[in-house]
Amino acid sequence: MSCRRLAAVCGLAVLLTAGCSPTISYTAPSEQAATTSRDHPAPIGGPRRNAALLAALTYIRLWARPTLDRNAWYTGVQPMVTPAYAQLLTDTDPAQVPAHTVTGSPRAVSANTAVVVADVPTDAGLIRVTIASTDGRWLVDNARPAPAP
Repeated sequence: MSCRRLAAVCGLAVLLTAGCSPTISYTAPSEQAATTSRDHPAPIGGPRRNAALLAALTYIRLWARPTLDRNAWYTGVQPMVTPAYAQLLTDTDPAQVPAHTVTGSPRAVSANTAVVVADVPTDAGLIRVTIASTDGRWLVDNARPAPAP
């Protein structure tokens, strides 16, 4: 990995963890439930999975706009996220978002009827997005740099 790409990914990690809310440690509730629940929701495919991937792609396109002012940026991303994640994003400085553009199609890492986890490629590296089915809509519940392969 190049130093420039590593720096961008590290910057994103800081932004999405400590940078958004320095005093809160956040684990996406839906992601945690998907990995610890005794009742494993059924796998999904087709239109529902595609809708979740579209939500992830749309969110990252709205998120990767570091030239916007804070209010315009937040107004763009807020309808795409769960209320808990929206709260974490309120203090985000868009100028610190390392990505400027999506560079490819999202790829599902795991998917069931409740949660889809997808990697979205950007010019700053892969972003792992957790999308939760919430009241009949797919909403982003977490986004962070994807782990190295």
